[in-house]
Amino acid sequence: MIAKKTLKGSSAMLRLIRKFNSRWNRIRVPYKLMLIYIPLIIGPALLSMYYLTNNYANEAKVNRISNMTDLLNVLGKKLDDQVHTFEKLSRQIMTDTEIMTLATKQPETTYDRFLIESAINNKLNAIWLNADNNSYIRAIIIATDDQIYTYGKSSILNYDVLDPVYQEKVEQKKGGAVWFEPQAFSDGFSDTLSFRLARAIKDPKLHHLGHLTLIIDTKLFTDQFDATVQDIPIKLLDADGEVLLSNEIVLDSNKYQADTYSQEPMYTGWSLSAELPLQQLYASIYDTVKTAVMLISICAVIGLLVTHLLVKDLVIPIRKLLRNMKQSIRGVKAEKLQRFAGAVEIVEMNDTLISLMYEIENLIEEKTKQEHKKKNAELRALQQQLSPHFLYNTLNSIRWMAIIQKQDHIKDMLDALNRLLTYGLRGDEKLVPMRTDFAILDDYVKIQRVRYQHFELICQIPEELLDIRIPKFLLQPLIENSLIHALAHADRPGVITIRARAERDYIWLDVIDNGIGMSEEQLLKLKQSKHSEDKHFGFHSVVERVQLHYGEQYGVFINSEQQKGTIVTLKIPKQEGALYA
Repeated sequence: MIAKKTLKGSSAMLRLIRKFNSRWNRIRVPYKLMLIYIPLIIGPALLSMYYLTNNYANEAKVNRISNMTDLLNVLGKKLDDQVHTFEKLSRQIMTDTEIMTLATKQPETTYDRFLIESAINNKLNAIWLNADNNSYIRAIIIATDDQIYTYGKSSILNYDVLDPVYQEKVEQKKGGAVWFEPQAFSDGFSDTLSFRLARAIKDPKLHHLGHLTLIIDTKLFTDQFDATVQDIPIKLLDADGEVLLSNEIVLDSNKYQADTYSQEPMYTGWSLSAELPLQQLYASIYDTVKTAVMLISICAVIGLLVTHLLVKDLVIPIRKLLRNMKQSIRGVKAEKLQRFAGAVEIVEMNDTLISLMYEIENLIEEKTKQEHKKKNAELRALQQQLSPHFLYNTLNSIRWMAIIQKQDHIKDMLDALNRLLTYGLRGDEKLVPMRTDFAILDDYVKIQRVRYQHFELICQIPEELLDIRIPKFLLQPLIENSLIHALAHADRPGVITIRARAERDYIWLDVIDNGIGMSEEQLLKLKQSKHSEDKHFGFHSVVERVQLHYGEQYGVFINSEQQKGTIVTLKIPKQEGALYA
């Protein structure tokens, strides 16, 4: 059993080794060298840099937390001192017998109320001048059950001192100081964010008299924020962590990541919170990392240079050889293939490839010559087939002329026939200017008018295209087809129109007749029929001649509509030189 498990384990290990070898063999040499080079040099360097920067960052973070906590504690102590100062001021006011006596006095008239308020303001003014930070106090409000006396700036709703919830919270402290969260108060022109410091007022017998409220501008805190730290967001939080006040500095979360620090709650139960961007913490770390990266980069460059020196005689020549092979597949000539220096074996392989490509080019050239000769033979065979066929039709026309007309036009027709035969049979097959071939078509039309009297040939060829060369008698079979199969059976005068137009490097030749046309079934049968069929010999001979001359990408297209006519279109290249010598 143990032996079987051991055998299975060995088999699995062998499969794993084979799989690794298979993948390793598919990796290119430069990548193999990099896979070896990186773990041995770059990996240890990166690992060392990681531990170095991580330890440095932790130490810097501890120091930063300690420094920021100390800073917040100092700031909290300053704010506590400010809070105690204002509480002391409020206690001084509420214990002033003269002020309390005036506040509880019942005015009989509006004038008496004015005198009482003036007396209270004079007394508060004396206390105001002796108080520290009095610039932060916006107003002092003494509210009794019957009257409200305001010293300083008033608001539209008397700072909400008559709010039952507000009064209940003040009463619960039984004369102790109550700080209310910042709130915006309006004087009719602008809103001001202010704290409210309130105390319940009682007479010497502890009877309820009313409430004393100090309206303190929040600048009391924000000025301390700005004086202690700059460009750092500072927030004043309540006991639940909700923001009461901040210095309005906001870090862009898209640019900065920040750590948040807070201190122990202050006297009021509030606490301070600060955010420091991590960029400040990591500034020195980044400098260290940059230095380490620079050293690692130098090592990497040296390693790459060494690697380049090791592989320049092997990898680069192999790549060039591979490029030569791909270019050879795409048909690039042997003389354009690159010769290069490198390992002797690879250079010899490249020279062998170039020699082989020269041999292939010679074979292709020889094959092309043979194909050229074969095409010439096929063209001559087609011409030999065409001439008797055409001669038969022409002689048949002469016969009809002799039977029907019996006129002296026979001489002219024979002269035209002589020119046609001479033009068609002289020399080897060549391309001729379009004007020459169309001039011969006039002789052909002259002969055919004897039999088909009521038809007209119209040539619409631009002057600049008349020198374009085409095969001899290229359009004659198409005109003959139009006469025999289309116009001969029509009950109207026939018109055959030849048009030519140029499009980029192509010439389009149209042969249009107004004959009886063909049905879709007849048209499909014509396109599918073989050129050997006698009925369609003329059409298929033109198709074959065009493709033999110019290639399979050129040819003849036909469209027809019954009782309306037929359009045969030839696509040939635009060339002015002869295709064959």
